[in-house]
Amino acid sequence: MACPYSPLAFANEFIVKAGPSGVVHMKLQKLVYMCFGWWLVAHDEPAINEAPQVWQHGPVFRSLYSTLASHGHQPIRTLQSKFFTIAPDRVDDNDHDVNQLVDWVWNKYKPFDQFYLSDLTHKPGSPWYVTAESYGFKVPFNTEIPIDVIKDHFRVIAADRGFYEA
Repeated sequence: MACPYSPLAFANEFIVKAGPSGVVHMKLQKLVYMCFGWWLVAHDEPAINEAPQVWQHGPVFRSLYSTLASHGHQPIRTLQSKFFTIAPDRVDDNDHDVNQLVDWVWNKYKPFDQFYLSDLTHKPGSPWYVTAESYGFKVPFNTEIPIDVIKDHFRVIAADRGFYEA
């Protein structure tokens, strides 16, 4: 499997990093979203093959939701697959750039719970907020957050922190 990856491939990498304590679904959604956004700081094309959508609790990848919803609020401790006869999606071990991103996002956001990360993605000016606001916060089902809005947002954050020159 090569870039772009499914949201599930990224989620599975975080499940491995979490170890026996596991990680809850909503936190996985936010971690995958952070990977989506931070990747775009240095690249024009996403590393994930699906755009996040505007949902009540922030950006959500629909396919990831469909795969993980049965876990409810319980920590997920084992690799997940879309169907029991299909091997779990993973990031290729030789994809150093993507694996470096996953490590960086994990190290940056692992101390925070799903509620903090959800709040972070809801802040005024965030891509979720900008998109929801454009619909008067009555967002139609399946509304994707535009990739350019995400890219611009994360590039501004990166430039403010000295990671990127706009």
